[in-house]
Amino acid sequence: MKIKLVTWNINRAAYTRRNLWNYMGTMDFDVGFFQEVYMIPAEIRRRYHTIRGEMNAVLLSRETFEGAMRNYIHMDSGNECVDDFYVSCTTGISGMELTLFSIYNYMGPGVEDFAEFLDSLYRYIEGCHGPVIIGGDFNMSETFTTLREWGLLAAEMIERLAGLGFRDPLLERSDSFTFITPDRKRRYRIDYLFIPEKFNVLGVSSPEEDEIFGEKPRLSDHLPIELTVEI
Repeated sequence: MKIKLVTWNINRAAYTRRNLWNYMGTMDFDVGFFQEVYMIPAEIRRRYHTIRGEMNAVLLSRETFEGAMRNYIHMDSGNECVDDFYVSCTTGISGMELTLFSIYNYMGPGVEDFAEFLDSLYRYIEGCHGPVIIGGDFNMSETFTTLREWGLLAAEMIERLAGLGFRDPLLERSDSFTFITPDRKRRYRIDYLFIPEKFNVLGVSSPEEDEIFGEKPRLSDHLPIELTVEI
């Protein structure tokens, strides 16, 4: 079965962002991972099952999926901020149980907090019986130089997830990026979309920067990642 996946930080999205919601309506995705979500208009919710977290949402096409059940990672430490890094749900498709994570490394908590969350995520994945898809704004890149601790954590995450059988097809392109610094001088890949290696990739793309940043007002300060797979 073919499904289209999207992950996108939509930059404090509220009802008034009409150009954003109109653009989203043209994306025609089956699974969407969205960060910095404040409010979702009714016309979007009519088309998608919506699972909400803290500034975080998973949207599932009502045509593709009958529904979803939110699920949780068990945290041992009692660190409450860790729970706000993600929203997750489980749904059924093609006779299998599919688990979906939208992740948002919001500014505030430190490297140790997000590393703790990632360790819990790895343990959760190891216990899953069905495939898992992970998308989101991780706010870190292995190419970071000044924020070296975050760069090291990003590199470790990519390696750990590869060891668990995941790949991010757009990450395999050396020139890929999803975020430009406000001074427009540096480009980073801080958004990711990890899928099981066994999924057949039919297409992967990210729009041209002018399509997103050139709108007035701009659609977001991040580029979306769009990925079509056969599962």
